Amino acid sequence: MSTTEIESAVFEIVAKVAKREQRELSLETKIAEDLGLKSMSRIELAALLEDRFPIQIDNFEIRLPKTIVDVVDLVKKKMI
Repeated sequence: MSTTEIESAVFEIVAKVAKREQRELSLETKIAEDLGLKSMSRIELAALLEDRFPIQIDNFEIRLPKTIVDVVDLVKKKMI
């Protein structure tokens, strides 16, 4: 799966969890500050990422990403 495909899917999932339009998001969008995603939303985000990609993300790991690009990097790292 290419980086572009991963980015596209991550944007789609983050937009869904944050209840935002994808066009409002950028790679530098901050998960907590800009989107207001707290712990329950992050757990939902992890679950949707696990459904979309062949990865496992624990509840601690999903608290680490600060921006959308960090989420993309986490997914890419997990897929190796």
